[in-house]
Amino acid sequence: MASDKIYTDKNQLQNLLLVTIDSSFDTQIDTWISAAEERVDGYLGYGTTASGLWNESIVNETNEARVDGDLNLVIYPRKRPINSVSQIELIKGSQSLALDLTTSTGTNRYLIPVQNNYIIYPNREISVTAQSTLIRNFADIKYQRVYTRIDYIAGYTTIPKDIQLATTLLTADTFMRQSNKEGLISITQGRVSKRWADRKDGRSDFEIQAFDILSDYRIASGWV
Repeated sequence: MASDKIYTDKNQLQNLLLVTIDSSFDTQIDTWISAAEERVDGYLGYGTTASGLWNESIVNETNEARVDGDLNLVIYPRKRPINSVSQIELIKGSQSLALDLTTSTGTNRYLIPVQNNYIIYPNREISVTAQSTLIRNFADIKYQRVYTRIDYIAGYTTIPKDIQLATTLLTADTFMRQSNKEGLISITQGRVSKRWADRKDGRSDFEIQAFDILSDYRIASGWV
């Protein structure tokens, strides 16, 4: 059964390796693709749900509240990019306050800047959305230890092409290792010569290239 995530597929693997894989191996190829996807998810910090990089739903994530110089609430979720927010709750001791996320016309009160890596809830919004013994505005909590509890969706609606390539490279690494079970350094047949890199760390060029691609996403996602 093919992976539900589909970061890559058999055709991309064949095109990368310039080979044709017999259909009798489809089940095994699907397993290797799923394993590569799990490696990508784990490396980028999206391994907690079955959706992986696809719009992962995160519930009740707790972060310390931060108030900027303009007295706006700024939240840095653990996973990025951020697509939408369904709950923002302030917590101080036993007290809590759920912030209204939309106006009466359905307009979001919060903002997600174009980088999609943090959430801003403007100070002007709280004055019209809620009154509480916890706070009157965000100035009340600027120098206090207060937390936010949020529900949000993070990840990708379309898997980036270079993440697809990285997943294909990791699948290719497994494929090539299986084709070299004898651990040969090289093999020659007629005019055709095939050589496997002999690296001290055991990593292939496929792995090195894949994780070089993924490293930028790992930094951008805030996972390091």
